[in-house]
Amino acid sequence: MRLFKEVAIEFGKSVMAGWIISFGASMFLLVESRIFSSLLFSLGMVVVCNLDLNLYTGRVGFLLDNHSPKYLRTVLMAWGGNLIGIWLSALLLQTTRQLGNLQTAAQALVDTKSGDSLLSLFVLGIYCGMLMYLTVALFRRGKSSGVYLTGYIGIFLCIAVFIQCGFEHSIADMFYYCVTNSMGIGRSWLVLLMVSLGNAAGAMLIRAGDYFLIERPNAKQSS
Repeated sequence: MRLFKEVAIEFGKSVMAGWIISFGASMFLLVESRIFSSLLFSLGMVVVCNLDLNLYTGRVGFLLDNHSPKYLRTVLMAWGGNLIGIWLSALLLQTTRQLGNLQTAAQALVDTKSGDSLLSLFVLGIYCGMLMYLTVALFRRGKSSGVYLTGYIGIFLCIAVFIQCGFEHSIADMFYYCVTNSMGIGRSWLVLLMVSLGNAAGAMLIRAGDYFLIERPNAKQSS
């Protein structure tokens, strides 16, 4: 019973994280100014970090130093739960007057991603994964030190950079495919797989530098 409750909470936090990210993805599609929309997209990460929700791109980097089956379950459940949250949100938005605007903007993104090479998707996913790890790491350090402003600045800047540079975020991409009813069509699953792997590789790469060059040496000096 305890395990069931634990898994149910993890899954619920994963679904909620996906739903929250759909807010940011929607704003990115509906707001014409790329600079303003990239800042609004940050709302999703602000909520995810403050509520400690299970967002795949925020969790996967820590697999590098947390190899427990429990944490692996958390990461895999985050990906699946994020997808369900995204799909439910897209399903509801398809009943609104914003459907045409959302689909027009999202279809252009879907066409670009589906026509891209797998290597390009993977590399763009790596860079996004690096930035997503940094958003979480900076927020946690700001929270632990009591300087919350550092964490919030990190979130806004990292999200703005990945949006402006066109890096690939697997969970946001899920929304674009879901809102255009493109999931399961053509290369959609392959695109999401390559971006998800790229996000994981990028997050783990930065986590490796953070852990081995900063966290562990500092821990040894303080002990």
